[in-house]
Amino acid sequence: MSIEPLPEDIEIDSAETQGRVSTFSGRFLLGNQRYRFNGIAVMTIGGPTVGVSLSSEAEAELLSKGISREQLENIIAELQRRIVEGGFRLGGDIRFLGD
Repeated sequence: MSIEPLPEDIEIDSAETQGRVSTFSGRFLLGNQRYRFNGIAVMTIGGPTVGVSLSSEAEAELLSKGISREQLENIIAELQRRIVEGGFRLGGDIRFLGD
């Protein structure tokens, strides 16, 4: 049984919020390297819905290091879960735009 790679030290570098929608970018630590991601969060009646995608460079690098597509999807799902649950830190510019 192998150990699944999980993202650590999730940091939101920048975010823009307009109404119920926020777009953001950030980085996370996996092993000893940081990888970039972008995301969107939409506030709904049942709570936030978060979608995250890795930068194409991050995805290519992880795949070249032997991470499978399934493991990549698990990393993204874990990023989304932790962001919804507040398991990240803010490290940059947060902007609130008019409605």
